[in-house]
Amino acid sequence: MKLAVVDDEKKATDLLEGYIKRFERENNMTMKVSVFHNPNDFLNNYSRDYDLVLMDIEMPGLNGIETARELRRMDSRVVLMFITNMAQYAINGYEVEAVDFVIKPVSYADFVLKMQKATRYISRNKDKKLTLNSTEGVVNLHVSDISYIEVIRHYLIYHTLNGSYTVRGVLKEAEENLAKYHFVRSNHCYLVNLKYVESINGNVVRVSGDDLQISRNKKIEFLMEFTRYIGGMQ
Repeated sequence: MKLAVVDDEKKATDLLEGYIKRFERENNMTMKVSVFHNPNDFLNNYSRDYDLVLMDIEMPGLNGIETARELRRMDSRVVLMFITNMAQYAINGYEVEAVDFVIKPVSYADFVLKMQKATRYISRNKDKKLTLNSTEGVVNLHVSDISYIEVIRHYLIYHTLNGSYTVRGVLKEAEENLAKYHFVRSNHCYLVNLKYVESINGNVVRVSGDDLQISRNKKIEFLMEFTRYIGGMQ
């Protein structure tokens, strides 16, 4: 696992490095840690092979939220967690898809709980590729880039970050193939990647800017799966 720690205080980064080494030993894991005391250095030297970024919010110049916005423009997949002594700012982490935050001063017990959650997110971020024989030609897709799948008659429309692709197929088969990647039916027409759910309002779920219906018989299951997902339980 490759981690980046971004904090302007050396005392804080030394503490986290010690915690990471202890967590590594106790869990029989291998972790490579890069430390940055300047957010601009982190962004200028960023590599897309990081699994986890631990970032302070309160830093001089470019703060943690601003740094995270720039990070998300470069990498939408890396798991991000804030380390902060300003709990009121942590709510801003939602907009940059931070999975959690740790309040300073950081205790090892709290750090372990947060790291266990982060590793669950990392494991579910491991990507799979699909090859589709679409009406547009052969297309290779990362599963994590699919926001939802729509069925119209005998065709499936894969809505992705890079456009939509149409293939002949059955939604039930797609559902079985993608279940472990956190795709859940909202009704008989839509299979939703929970990663891209922006809001749920009544019987409507907004997914990547599109409003999709949640059927009555799917609503309880859909809400339960979404709650488990955002809680890091899947």
